[in-house]
Amino acid sequence: MKKENNKKANITVKDIADSIDISASTVSRALNNHPKISQSTKEKVWAAAKKLGYQPNIPAYMNPENSKTICFLVPEIDNAFYIDAIERVQNFAKNNDYNLYIAYTNNSIELEKSYARSIIKLNIEGVIIGLFDKGAGSDHLSALINHNIPTVFINNTDQNLKAVNISPDISHGSYLAVNHLISMGCKSISILINDRKNPYYADIIDGYSSAISASDLTLNEEMIYEGNLVKEKIYNYLDDLYENFKIPDGIISPNNYTSSHILSWLKKKNLKIPKDLLFVGFSNDKNIPDADISLTTVQFSGSEIGEKAAERLFEQIEKSKVMDDTIVIPAKFIIKGSSLKIKKL
Repeated sequence: MKKENNKKANITVKDIADSIDISASTVSRALNNHPKISQSTKEKVWAAAKKLGYQPNIPAYMNPENSKTICFLVPEIDNAFYIDAIERVQNFAKNNDYNLYIAYTNNSIELEKSYARSIIKLNIEGVIIGLFDKGAGSDHLSALINHNIPTVFINNTDQNLKAVNISPDISHGSYLAVNHLISMGCKSISILINDRKNPYYADIIDGYSSAISASDLTLNEEMIYEGNLVKEKIYNYLDDLYENFKIPDGIISPNNYTSSHILSWLKKKNLKIPKDLLFVGFSNDKNIPDADISLTTVQFSGSEIGEKAAERLFEQIEKSKVMDDTIVIPAKFIIKGSSLKIKKL
């Protein structure tokens, strides 16, 4: 007698809902990163989806009969950088009478591979991809290029992928930030990142390490936080430093959300910037409500990169040719009060 395979071939939203005992509508909203769904519920849904082998359906309008469609794969839908880039690509697509399909990979290599396969099967004219994993295999991405699908990568660090790559010079921006803090007298500089596999955070650490190595300072792993950049985790890390008398004299934050959490923690501890420590944040020039002082920032524009990515994508579509080019967008380092040590006369 043939043994029955317990694993379903086509996992549905209802299957995920049944496995974790919540409604299918909640699962659907969580899969699409709806802002009204809590982060804990989203993480629970994504974990179940990954375990069951769920693959999202491509919207009905993305079919072989509808040729004027491009796709933008983004790893983080709530990231201000990608929000700005999406808006600019959307405007460009609209002006050229194209549909834009936004595929949210949620930092999942499985989803990225699934979308890549779907793009190849369907009549998608071009794709922009925001990469997130520096160490992941790239065969599924090479397949897009091999099928002559116009492709633009954002944050690509794999030089074997012969396509258009557009990236902000995050590494140099990080180097400038650390070098500036050292010039202000900082001896112990803490930096917070998420995952070094992500090209963005990998570049931040690369610039940080290079600046430390070029100075008289020694790299101290205790000053590097790598992990989930949620409020509780950041507080725990900073609390541990505080309780062990290891508060840094300089802090570098990778984005506005993390900066907001750091600043609120400093307020709780009654630590002042720049009196007690200096601060630099990576930013796309959005305001941070918790800031009581003008913040020194490494700035880069999602809008600028989105515009450039759309231009290069449509150039390839018009020529029916996949191009190979690397464009580096310089990061702007803007010095303000949060990183300037005021000397007493």
